[in-house]
Amino acid sequence: MHRTFTVTFVSLALLSGGCGSSPSPRPSLSGVSPTTVATIDAFRPTFEAAPCPDDVSRAVVYTISCGYLTALEDRSEPAGRTVRVFVVRIDPPGGTSTPDPMIMVSDRTFGARPDYGGLGGRMHRVEYVIDSRGSAHSEPSLDCPEVEAVSPTLVGLRFNDPVHTSKLSEAVQACHDRLVAQGIDLAAYDVAADAADIEDLRVALGIEHWNAIAYGVGSQIAFEEGRVFPEGLRSIIIDSPTLSSPSLLTVGPSALDLGISQLAAQCDAIAACKRLAPDLTEAIREAVARLDAKPLVLDVDATDRAALLGHSIRVVVDGAGLLRWIRATMTADEGRNAGLIVPTVSRVLDGKLGPRDSVVVDLSSDSGDCLGILPRCTGVSAGAMYSIVCRDLLPVVDHARLDRDIAGRPPYVELFSPGPLGPACSAWSVAAATTAPTRLAVGAPTLIFRGTIDPFSAPPADLAGAVADRTNIYSLDVPNVSYNALVIGCPRVIRDAWLDSPTGPAADVSC
Repeated sequence: MHRTFTVTFVSLALLSGGCGSSPSPRPSLSGVSPTTVATIDAFRPTFEAAPCPDDVSRAVVYTISCGYLTALEDRSEPAGRTVRVFVVRIDPPGGTSTPDPMIMVSDRTFGARPDYGGLGGRMHRVEYVIDSRGSAHSEPSLDCPEVEAVSPTLVGLRFNDPVHTSKLSEAVQACHDRLVAQGIDLAAYDVAADAADIEDLRVALGIEHWNAIAYGVGSQIAFEEGRVFPEGLRSIIIDSPTLSSPSLLTVGPSALDLGISQLAAQCDAIAACKRLAPDLTEAIREAVARLDAKPLVLDVDATDRAALLGHSIRVVVDGAGLLRWIRATMTADEGRNAGLIVPTVSRVLDGKLGPRDSVVVDLSSDSGDCLGILPRCTGVSAGAMYSIVCRDLLPVVDHARLDRDIAGRPPYVELFSPGPLGPACSAWSVAAATTAPTRLAVGAPTLIFRGTIDPFSAPPADLAGAVADRTNIYSLDVPNVSYNALVIGCPRVIRDAWLDSPTGPAADVSC
């Protein structure tokens, strides 16, 4: 049966602190020869070594090698275009005798930083890191500079302003048209394609079994890998889970409300915080309502973007904007900055919010309506993100549940129904992918970590429903931590011990 454990890690400073192995038998990537993937007769995915880019080399303290997997863009067209998917291999100090390496499935498409620092080294395993097709160092790039260019204008408009919708749609359409003119099939950059790339890489590298570790939207790719290609997976470790159903976009309001209630409970436990906000949930509700009724319009000049543009940036701070900032601040740095929410809400209620406050500065620097919409906003590959959102996420939104969870709150309507992603998908114009199963159907043993103040990941009730009929999937709640719960030492200890013997639930969660 499905079991849930709670890791007793506590970090109340969140609100009170001012706001000998033998060498590895595996070859380096430079020694890999092309290998046939059995399911495709007319095309052979290959791997080719390549120099490591400077930004990767600077981030790694271990021995690394890099290269590209060449795979079909559309696997139903064996004679069609190909893509090059960037891969890094990281070797732990002293090597390893463990035959099952790690494959990092990050949500780089959605702005997450891949763990080039050597996750596998902490687990005494070789680690492979893959940049999803269309993102980061992979080729072709589905970046959308057109969306970035219009961002300084978008921040001065409310989501419900028709001018905002028009300008965003025009920018997304321009990016779409440019990429399509290059012959790129935007529908071929979805969750299923990313999962198939991972399987092609495993076979091309000659790896019999490996362990997938994923977080955020990457977890949906890992779950798809476990469903379609289970024979290559020894285990799956998930941090900050995203499910195919209910989708990331469906659970948005309930995940945010749950994160705020957990944050409020933390505040109640700290005397200084409770004095400042005796009822944090109500204070947030009132602050959002005030800004929704009377938005602030401020000019911001003390930012890198303003300096680059050579002029101040006008930003609108309304109820949806404050909610976006709260959600993003709860997520950033694993929740360590969530303490900023309390004094910021107080300043809104006191009428003291100004152009140098964090919420104003962060909103003015937003790129492509990302802040509080996606879990991460640094290095987002907008086109690759749109392809996944528009094919895999938006089409399966449960609108009845969304309306129920929004409960008639206008700022939530702006943020979640449909938010900026609806107009973007209208312009991106890709067909919906095949509907994914409502239950997790992974064959490999799976351990899932979720931070209790995470405002993005699937809420515990949804997670329990998705794994209710599985006997090899286990989840752990990590108190007082947000997105990326495995940043904390205790969950890492549990993860590493479980990985050595993933045949049941974590044996010791006493840390």
